Amino acid sequence: MPKDINSNSAVAQAVATSIASSVSSLNQGTTITKDTQTTVAGNNNAQQAITQLTTFNTSLVQAITQASNNIRSVAAEFEAVDQRIAQMQYNQMLP
Repeated sequence: MPKDINSNSAVAQAVATSIASSVSSLNQGTTITKDTQTTVAGNNNAQQAITQLTTFNTSLVQAITQASNNIRSVAAEFEAVDQRIAQMQYNQMLP
């Protein structure tokens, strides 16, 4: 007798939504204004660091958002496969 197949993508969807919500706050920070007039030593380095960190932050947000979308997609695919397997098992039980 086949075992029941229980699949619930709602848990994965909730986790993915939580991840997406958390990462969205990384992009909602205030705009960083660079001081382009000060001639203090290190100012150019600070400007470069700000640019690099901003670029890194954007890349990080994009990567995490994509991972969150992948979690949703994989969860939906697993649930669909589980449903097909359950249907196949049910059909095999029919006379």
